[in-house]
Amino acid sequence: MSWLRTPKILTSSSFRFAMLTVGVIWLSTALVLVAVYMQLDRAIWRSIDASLDLQTTELLQQAKQTPSLSTEELLAAYNAQLNSSQAIASSGADSMQQMHNSPAMHAMHQAMGLAQPPARFLAEHHRMLAVNGALQVARSVELPNGEAVELSQNVAYLTDLQTSLWQSLLFGLAITLGIALLGSLVLTQRSLRRIHQINRSCQAIMAGDLAHRIPYQKALDARADAKPQLGALDDYDQMAWHINQMLDAIHDAMAKVRQVSDNIAHDLKSPLARIRVKLESAYEQQPSIEVEDSLQELDRVLAMTKSLLGIARIESKTRAGFAPVSVRELLQDVQEMYGPVFDEQGIEFSVEPNDQTLAGDKHLLMQALTNLLDNAHNHTPTHGSVSLLATAERGVDGSAGVQWQIQDSGPGIDKAEFTKVFERFYRQDEARQSGGFGLGLSLVQSIIQLHGGTVELSNNAGLRVDIWLPAGV
Repeated sequence: MSWLRTPKILTSSSFRFAMLTVGVIWLSTALVLVAVYMQLDRAIWRSIDASLDLQTTELLQQAKQTPSLSTEELLAAYNAQLNSSQAIASSGADSMQQMHNSPAMHAMHQAMGLAQPPARFLAEHHRMLAVNGALQVARSVELPNGEAVELSQNVAYLTDLQTSLWQSLLFGLAITLGIALLGSLVLTQRSLRRIHQINRSCQAIMAGDLAHRIPYQKALDARADAKPQLGALDDYDQMAWHINQMLDAIHDAMAKVRQVSDNIAHDLKSPLARIRVKLESAYEQQPSIEVEDSLQELDRVLAMTKSLLGIARIESKTRAGFAPVSVRELLQDVQEMYGPVFDEQGIEFSVEPNDQTLAGDKHLLMQALTNLLDNAHNHTPTHGSVSLLATAERGVDGSAGVQWQIQDSGPGIDKAEFTKVFERFYRQDEARQSGGFGLGLSLVQSIIQLHGGTVELSNNAGLRVDIWLPAGV
C-alpha cells in the first residue's frame, strides 16, 4: 500500500488504536521522566545537605582543636581548604540576607527549579544567598565560643544543569513521540494491508466468484489429513481461516442444493418426455381442451428442466474450448434477430458494437444476450426504447475488457432485488403473472461468470444491465 494513501490510514480504526497506544506510551514516558527529574532534585539537595553536614563537622572539630584562634582566623584558615564552599561570619551576612529578601531575588528563586531547595531544607536553618551574582545556599553554625558563622555552598551550577536537563527531557519526549508516530503508521499500514486484502477477497466472493478464498500470510499444510495449527497463526490468518471454512461450508451446502435441483431436472426429463408423447397421441385420437392445456403446462415444465440442465452444464463447463469471438459480428447477429421483434411492438431498438475480440463461447454469449433482450422486450412499453452498447472498458484490476450496456425504458426493478433476481426460481411479484420460471438471469450470470466477467444492475430511466467481459483471445 502506497504512502499516498496516508489520509485513509489516518481515518482508520487501526490508526486510532495505534494512536491511543502511542498516547499511553508517551504519557507513561513523560511521567517516568518527571519522576526521574523529581528524584534527581531530591538527590541533589540531599547531597548538598550531606556536604554541609560534613563541612559543619570539620569546622567544629577545627574550632575545638585550635581554641586559641579567633573567629576571623578560624574562618580564614578553614576557607583556604574549601573549593566551592565558604564560611562567613553571621554579622557579614546581613546585607546578603537583605539581597535575598528583595523582590528581585524572590522572583528569581521562584523560577530556579533545581536551584530552589525544598521547604524542609529552608526550615532547618538554611537560606539562599546571592554573593557577587552567584547563587549560594547557607547554613548557620554556632561555634564553641558562642559566636555564629554561616557555611555557604555555590549552587549556581544548578541553573545550567536544570536548563540542560529540561532540554534533554524535551528532546527525549520529542524523539519518543516521533518514533511512536512513525511506528504507529508502519504498524497501521501493515494491519490495513491485510484488512484490504480480506476486503478485496470478500468483494470478489460477493461478485460471484464463490471459489475464491482469502489468502494466508503464513503458508498452511495443504495435506488432506493435516490439521492447521491455529495457535501458530496470527489473528488475521486465524480470521481468514475461519471465514474460508465458513465459505467452504456455504459452498458445499449450495452445491448440494444445486445438485438436488439438477438431479431432479435430469430424472424428470425422460418421464416428462414420455408423458408428453402419450398426451400428444391421446390428443390426436380425441382432441380436448383439457389435454391441450395439459400439453402446454407440460411444455412449460420441460422448458424449466431444460433451463436447469443448461445452467448445470454451464457451471460444470471449462474454458478449454473457448475461441475468439468478434463483438461486432455477435452484436450484428443480435440486431438482425431482434430488430423485427422490437419493430413489431413499436419499440425503438439500437445497437452500437465495437471492434474488440473476446475469448469465449459464441453460442453461450448469444444466449445470455437473448435472455436479457427477452426481458427488455417483455417489460418495455410500446413506443419505448431498448439499446445495446459495447465499449472498451478496463476492469477493477486494470485489465482490458469490453462493457456491454443494455438499457430499456421500462419500469426497472427495486434496488433491494438486484441480487435476488439472479437466484434460481426467484421472480418478482409482477413477473409471476408471466410464464417465466425465474431462471433467465441465473443462466445469464452463469454464462458471464464462466467467461470471467461480471453482471451489474441499476435503474436509469428504466433497467440498465452492465456486463463486463475480459478482452483477448
